[in-house]
Amino acid sequence: MTETHAQMPEEPSDAGTAVIEFIFASIVLLIPVVYLMLAISQLQAASYATTSTAISASRIAARDADPSERRAHQVADMHFTDFGLTGVPITIDYSCSGPCGQAGSLITARVETKVSLPGFPLLFGTKHAPHITLRATHTDVVATAGEA
Repeated sequence: MTETHAQMPEEPSDAGTAVIEFIFASIVLLIPVVYLMLAISQLQAASYATTSTAISASRIAARDADPSERRAHQVADMHFTDFGLTGVPITIDYSCSGPCGQAGSLITARVETKVSLPGFPLLFGTKHAPHITLRATHTDVVATAGEA
């Protein structure tokens, strides 16, 4: 009687590396996705803050015959702080259709800000970091003396 022994196939040489490949692929894909989410959320927050600042600045100017830039910047700082952005440069400009401060004329507030992407100020410094410029405008009607 002859016995034949079935040969067991040898294990491939890369056995057990699936976990390592999964971890490596997860890290390679996860880090850019997380960074992209952080960048998009910061830009969205800055967009909301810029729009809110434009609305508030035009309303301040429409209710006040002599709009105070100091008051508009205080409100802008409040909006940007509410959205988690501090130390962001903010520019507020006004223009009027007709005499500013006259009831019924339109006053437009233009707000511009520059937002750096996360991590870039650490690499390039705050002055040389690449940034994205966001702008918002809002127009309001100057109130009459009885509405203020």
